[in-house]
Amino acid sequence: MNSGNKAIFWKRLSEIRAGMLIPDGADPRPMAHAVRSEDNALWFLTDKASDVAEAADRRANARHVVSSPDAKLYATIDGQLSVETSRDKLDDIWTPMATAWFEGGRDDDRVCLVAFRPTRAEIWATKGTTQSLYQFAMAHLTAGSPDLGEHEILEFQAS
Repeated sequence: MNSGNKAIFWKRLSEIRAGMLIPDGADPRPMAHAVRSEDNALWFLTDKASDVAEAADRRANARHVVSSPDAKLYATIDGQLSVETSRDKLDDIWTPMATAWFEGGRDDDRVCLVAFRPTRAEIWATKGTTQSLYQFAMAHLTAGSPDLGEHEILEFQAS
């Protein structure tokens, strides 16, 4: 990944379904996300009575941590939460899995749509498990260091 290459970051992030969301003032919790690079956002569905909704209502800062060998991405993503009311966006990110959490579907009064807009991400983009194993083997044989991928810090414009 070249310095500043956010397109690869967004693509790999879209291959990850969930991470640990940590709003300021709240405990970490696993949350499924929908990635929309065109919005510069990750989207979450939560209950209006949750601490995530409360944090989004006050536009709190948060951190979302993702880890996926399959997507070849490990990242800590800092940003800001906000409550959104767009029915079109809710329809866009709604999945059948969301119905398991909200009996009333999209019209359930408890549904809270939350946007998480990154401001900074520290990422480790790997070359994949097979390539990493090869790099470890070569490093052992040559007494060198394995090339496991790239580490980068990305900055994002505030929306």
